[in-house]
Amino acid sequence: MLSPSRRAQCAAVLLCSATGVAQASGVANLVINGSMNFVPGRAGPVGWELLRPTGESFNTFTPSNLSGDGGTYFGIQDLDSSASRINAIGLKQTISGLTVGGRYTLRFESNEDHTNPNFLAQWRVTFGDETRLSTLTNTTWVTDIMHFTASSAVQTLQFVATFLPGAFPQILNIDGVQLTADAAPVPLPTSAWLLAPALVGLARVARKRRG
Repeated sequence: MLSPSRRAQCAAVLLCSATGVAQASGVANLVINGSMNFVPGRAGPVGWELLRPTGESFNTFTPSNLSGDGGTYFGIQDLDSSASRINAIGLKQTISGLTVGGRYTLRFESNEDHTNPNFLAQWRVTFGDETRLSTLTNTTWVTDIMHFTASSAVQTLQFVATFLPGAFPQILNIDGVQLTADAAPVPLPTSAWLLAPALVGLARVARKRRG
């Protein structure tokens, strides 16, 4: 038979287990083809829409410098000083099944390629009615983490390549895009609260026995 102090310890464990905040999985990537995989003959990565479908974009400009995600990646070149050429501006994807008011975390990697890749380019990221700017980077791949709150069940995730003066003609790349729902606390079961008085009583008995 368990001693009063041991029973108190067990009750404490049960209460902690019952009252521990349960977390939703929140691990499913809501983005299609965040790895920027391509198929022959298609403009841009599968599952994404180019903001200017007839504009130029790149599939893995420097295969020897891959992101942490590996494989292929997507790039936009600064063509502001080239009158005869235009770029694709960026890319977008419609995300559905969102929870209005829910919090979402976006992660992605970016870097710069080609001429003068020296902290002169960044992605302007829009999700729903919120916009963020990514880290200015060079040839080293960096990971950005951004947080958004959904205002609608269906929203557009959009990346626009932006270039500072002097960037021409470098390329801004993106890879490893992940959008996940933040874990939300699950309401505490009523049974957990019923354990609290028992725990208090056992603790008192244990103190009396020790006294």
